Amino acid sequence: MRKRGDSTIFSKKPSSPTTFNPLLNLIPLAAIVMPQLSSGLVIAGAYADKIRRVLFAQLRDEIKSGKIESRQVAYRAGELNRLLFEILVNKLKLDKGDVVRVRIEYELRDGDIEWKLDTLRVEAFRRIPDEEVEKAVKEVVEAAKEVLARPVTEEERAWTEAKEREVEKEVAARREAALKREEELSPPVTIADALVVGKTKNGEGLALLKNDKGENTGLAILVPSEDKTKTTFIIVHGKEAYRAEALIETDLEKLIASPSLIAQKANELKYKKIEKEEAEKIIKQKLEELY
Repeated sequence: MRKRGDSTIFSKKPSSPTTFNPLLNLIPLAAIVMPQLSSGLVIAGAYADKIRRVLFAQLRDEIKSGKIESRQVAYRAGELNRLLFEILVNKLKLDKGDVVRVRIEYELRDGDIEWKLDTLRVEAFRRIPDEEVEKAVKEVVEAAKEVLARPVTEEERAWTEAKEREVEKEVAARREAALKREEELSPPVTIADALVVGKTKNGEGLALLKNDKGENTGLAILVPSEDKTKTTFIIVHGKEAYRAEALIETDLEKLIASPSLIAQKANELKYKKIEKEEAEKIIKQKLEELY
């Protein structure tokens, strides 16, 4: 009768001394524990590449001995990665730069890998409640057959076929670009005048910002806030775009009647870079809301 302990399994000594082997008196628990795949901490955009590499490393000897073919290892890794894409991207909406860790047990049997989906654990190192992560994992595991039966989308292919080094470079470039956008800058152009063009359906005042040549270079969005005005300045200059916000200690009607004050405030603020496409979209949308 074998009894499981904390770290070992102890077998009872047989009655016949001729058949007793003292080495069998202590059997490591690890000998019967299912193998586990762990991605370690990895940026989310590179999870699929890490899963493939770890699985191939763990089964290196089995592949060499012919217990399982490499193409079957690749197939099962891809299968798991599809389920993880559903969890990480479609359910949890993670960014490629977020950090995750994936763990799952599996069994190698008859030249194939059987994932123990009830042991799948995902850790997302972002401010996501544990309950939300667990709920996403449970939903995808329960719908695993349906998820794997769906056609692979371009977005899924981009995530599951990406190499870790490529994703790390992409994430680093995005972070660097974000830091540059976060830098506070002086106005890229002097605002010489502001032309109030009216109000939107929501009661916001709009004023076109003009440079010293009288050319339109941006938009001021004026939102009433009791006896003050929340103001957003959008400036497009060349291939760059900028945004600044301020609470002006003047109510909306007085501010509309004093366009020079709008221009003055636009020149006093510090701006942050934004995407030009985003700036143009905001300006177009606001002007279309005029009535």
